[in-house]
Amino acid sequence: MFVIASLPIFEKASQQAKVTALLQNLRTLRSQIELYKAEHDGAAPLVYRGTLPQLTRATNAEGIPGQPGKKYPYGPYLRSGIPVNPITGQSIVMPTEAFPPEAPSGNGGWLYHEPSGQIAADLSEYLAQ
Repeated sequence: MFVIASLPIFEKASQQAKVTALLQNLRTLRSQIELYKAEHDGAAPLVYRGTLPQLTRATNAEGIPGQPGKKYPYGPYLRSGIPVNPITGQSIVMPTEAFPPEAPSGNGGWLYHEPSGQIAADLSEYLAQ
């Protein structure tokens, strides 16, 4: 009986840990996007094939990715890649027309508003966070 009674408590704690990790990953994404913008005259990184390569690779002043060194002195801002949304297990970045997004994309990673550089979790209950 003890095992059965403790199962809901364990599930709740597991979900709380995922939410905490989600919010931490969101803070990391937002802070690195802001750092990129500060080092690139206010320009936000661009979405390309479901990711933000200007955050995961070194860039030059124009934001063009390349090999780290004198020609590409900025970044990478996210050395381990785009963090996973721990609730969905996805790290795909989808563009959104508005911020905060009006609806999830169905991909479960992140929703990114390229004109402003704002990002949100791609889950209906976290769109406004």
